[in-house]
Amino acid sequence: MKPSQIFDPPSRARIVEAVKLAEGSTTGEIVVAIVHACDDYGAAGWRCGAVLAALTFLALVLFAPELPMVAYLAAQALAVAIGHLVTRFDLPRRVFISDATMELCAQRRASAGFAELGLRHTSGKSGILILVALLEHRVVVLADQGINDVLEPGESWGDIVDLVLAGIESGNPTDGIVDAVRRCGEILSHPLPAGDDNEDEIRRELVLED
Repeated sequence: MKPSQIFDPPSRARIVEAVKLAEGSTTGEIVVAIVHACDDYGAAGWRCGAVLAALTFLALVLFAPELPMVAYLAAQALAVAIGHLVTRFDLPRRVFISDATMELCAQRRASAGFAELGLRHTSGKSGILILVALLEHRVVVLADQGINDVLEPGESWGDIVDLVLAGIESGNPTDGIVDAVRRCGEILSHPLPAGDDNEDEIRRELVLED
């Protein structure tokens, strides 16, 4: 499903409010980005089509060996087309994408999003992106140098990732993201507390990409 279908306006408002509350205690600039997929994964359709074509060829050899070669070719071409059609849906598409490929694409999309959203240009190098990739079932947290340099010993973004994934797995993705944003604010509030002039440099608290 598309992010806009999963996160209705009240859900989006909750996430935006959570970001604003978290930023009230820190100079960190938090953006949540929820994307349907980090890549079009065109190769998944070809892989699925190749598997279906091979199975079709085997079935014809076993059960209809008398058919002319043109029938074999037509059946395999149809199998390839069906493979592309089937992998337009998320569940079968994931079957034909390796975990390593999805991880790499999620990391690349997070890096690109970090730059596109202006998080590299905050005055204190205090931008942080929480990317939620629905197809890949991945959460990537990227922080600028000003945050990474002052993290407390033992602090990591693992808590943020776990909270988002727990919410998704329990069927409450909004709750998971809200909890993750709150925890992000807690982590940042100690090394980067908010001052009297805590300017909101990044105003796009939530980005949805269908």
